[in-house]
Amino acid sequence: MTRLANWLSSNRRSRIFLIAGTLLLPLVNLFSGAVVAMTAATLGWRVALTDCLAGVGILVVLLALSGGPWDSAVVGALTMWAGALLGGHLLGRTGSFDLAVQLLVAVAVIAVFLACLVLPDARSYWLPVLEQLIRSAGLPQNEGLPADWLGRLAALMYGVIAASVLMSVLIALLLGGSLAVSGDSAGWRRQVLQLRLGRALTATVLAGLAAVGLGLKDAGTGLLLVLATGFVAQGLAVLHWTADHYRWPRFWSVVLYGPLMLSASLAGMLLVGLMTVGIVDNLISLRRSRTNVV
Repeated sequence: MTRLANWLSSNRRSRIFLIAGTLLLPLVNLFSGAVVAMTAATLGWRVALTDCLAGVGILVVLLALSGGPWDSAVVGALTMWAGALLGGHLLGRTGSFDLAVQLLVAVAVIAVFLACLVLPDARSYWLPVLEQLIRSAGLPQNEGLPADWLGRLAALMYGVIAASVLMSVLIALLLGGSLAVSGDSAGWRRQVLQLRLGRALTATVLAGLAAVGLGLKDAGTGLLLVLATGFVAQGLAVLHWTADHYRWPRFWSVVLYGPLMLSASLAGMLLVGLMTVGIVDNLISLRRSRTNVV
């Protein structure tokens, strides 16, 4: 383990306060999930679960003292921590980053499916919530936007939430695995750059497209959003592997990530491109070796 991971492993109180405290801070809140993933990978899921439960108590107290709403924050914390705990546990148990990511994507897909079964009319449920959020923020609802855009977004909220949580958990797992790695950091990097979701999840893309074609547009699109998030991660792995293999100049990452911060349209096209690369790599290996394909 790294020096920071060793310190966190031997100082439980500091670890718990770090898990709860960083969740409330902008920019570093993913570190909270990373610590949970590292703990699950190195100390076991029971220790990580106990840390999370203690963290919930601290979180409730901090939010109560500040007068902020605690219920939504606790739900969000438990969701990310649960994903980080699951991924970290599987990573520690199997040593496979591929399998951990595959399981997390599969769980997100199942969550969207179950949400559609429990509350099939996502639009009716989420539209009032989104309207209230916009009013609370004092934002215009339709200025410069297509008609009924909010209703369309409400219909896709299951997929949007699952995809955003999945991306946060994947980043937390990547950071947590980097903390937990013992000695062979180069081997960990190679494993991350060989990420592959496997053909089973590629087949799930076809199921999502079939659902859209059969009229289950909202459910199918939600599934595709989740799967797209996973394949974007694989596309990034392919790109970074290629950069390492062919020794691209170091500034290439600025060219890649710059559009994500400068332009929403460019970012959208880039993400679609990365998703396409990920799907193609699943079908026709764009890298030399295959690992942990399920």
